[in-house]
Amino acid sequence: MNNFLFLGGDMRSVYAAKRLSEHYDCFLYGFTGELQAVPADIPVLREITKFKSLVLPLPSSRDGIHINAPFHKEQIPISIIPQAVEASGIVYCGKVFIEIKKICEQNNLELVDYFEREELIIKNAVPTSEGCIEIIMREQGSTIFGSQVLLTGFGRVSKVVAKHLTALGAEVTVTARKYSDLAWAEIEGCRTVHLSKLDDMLGKFDIVVNSVPAPLFSLERVKKLKAGCLLVDLASKCCVEDIEAAEKEGVNVIHALSLPGKVAPQTAGYIVADTIMNILEESANA
Repeated sequence: MNNFLFLGGDMRSVYAAKRLSEHYDCFLYGFTGELQAVPADIPVLREITKFKSLVLPLPSSRDGIHINAPFHKEQIPISIIPQAVEASGIVYCGKVFIEIKKICEQNNLELVDYFEREELIIKNAVPTSEGCIEIIMREQGSTIFGSQVLLTGFGRVSKVVAKHLTALGAEVTVTARKYSDLAWAEIEGCRTVHLSKLDDMLGKFDIVVNSVPAPLFSLERVKKLKAGCLLVDLASKCCVEDIEAAEKEGVNVIHALSLPGKVAPQTAGYIVADTIMNILEESANA
């Protein structure tokens, strides 16, 4: 029977192990520090042993050298991976680092990036959007209702954010490079402006929500934003070229990373487990 070791991670890993333990034997390693209660039926190992499957967190690493393990007292090097997986075993990874890929190739381990799965990305958009709204409600001195909001990009996350903000009474404008994205935004009831024509409108927005991992906001563009504007960046790479300079201009910039794990770790963990179950089912039916 297949078994799983969840190596490092935050509470998402704990809840993913709990969910997957309904079908398989699951164990945790890398949780010696302070954290919320671990389910009593999920053993926490003190020593590494080999398992048929290894689940790394999301993200798997932050530096390409160590496993992302915020609740472990000591750093866990990625070189420990072969000690945790049986020969020809599977490593499930959230955001693959090239160093982890090399280790798996050198040790004949199959590497699967569950973060590339479409169903995970789509489902993660919901807690990301709710986390974004939480930030807006905390940081903005006025209601979302009636606020002028600019969404940059109209991918999976922005589609959900637009739906939630519109439902709360915000006036949402979407900007993007692709006319197809703008067409979808119009269908969803949003106003639209092509990115090439955005600059002349920047001064009208109370809130900007970015989902594009690119430096869209130069200092010149930041200066055109309304004083007191809140800019919530949901992308992995900040869209503001110079955050300190932006804040001096009166723009409140918040780079909100890994929101699903912060605002809804149980839901986010269950999404990871369900995605792994989908991968297993596809493999069995192949």
